[in-house]
Amino acid sequence: MAGLLLSGVLKTHLSLSICLITAMNDNGNLYADLSGYYDQFCAEVDYAEQCAFAERAFECFALSDGRDYLDLACGTGQHLLHMLNRGFVGTGLDNSAAMLKLAEARCPTAHFLLCDLAAFEQSAEFDLITCFLYSIHYSHPTSALQQTLLRAWRALKPGGLLLFNTVDAGGISNQRSTITGVVDGDVRLSFESGWRYRGEGETLDLLLGITRESPADGLKRWTDHHTMTAISLPQLQAMLADIGFEVTLLEHDYQRLLPWNGQSFNALVAARKA
Repeated sequence: MAGLLLSGVLKTHLSLSICLITAMNDNGNLYADLSGYYDQFCAEVDYAEQCAFAERAFECFALSDGRDYLDLACGTGQHLLHMLNRGFVGTGLDNSAAMLKLAEARCPTAHFLLCDLAAFEQSAEFDLITCFLYSIHYSHPTSALQQTLLRAWRALKPGGLLLFNTVDAGGISNQRSTITGVVDGDVRLSFESGWRYRGEGETLDLLLGITRESPADGLKRWTDHHTMTAISLPQLQAMLADIGFEVTLLEHDYQRLLPWNGQSFNALVAARKA
């Protein structure tokens, strides 16, 4: 699978850039216009593998007694569907109405919340909360990220697990973007994205460009810039611990549960509510 090069040597899956288009902002109707193509852009993401990992991590780390599940930044509901099929009772959260409409069609038995990551107010309702595809970084600035993590802590039952993936800002390379293409009948789309980090501070820039070409409508182009949170893994670990989580950092490997080696810039975070 193609990937972005981080810090010259670290490769991460295509989802790092492509699927950061998780509709956390509806700027210029970008996601409303193109939400129907989201799943095609993310066709290389192995949702089944990620959800199998989530269930293994839940069984390993969680101490709560149920299977109530919340997917933050759920997009079109791909993760949610797999978790429902694994016996979880699902809720999806996103702040794009267009994405949630698709998720509702895919997962008619699930519940849905239309709000920002830092704004949900559930209390002790969930055994497992996930936020994959690096979407946790949409909580910007750092104070908003802290608020998102605090709200997740409040939303978990005692012993419940928060599971998400993240990237250390020190591993962001500014040299490469990812480009992919989708053909749907006579419509051709191309998508380009890349992260940029200035080397200091808490701001991470996500730059997006989407081109749509068809005989009927000609050529259209959308561009977008998202401001995201840059944070180091030690800073994130300390933030979670201050909130009250028991934190385990894992290697970014969905096939195995491996402790973080302390050197890679990609990690999966398993944070249990004490």
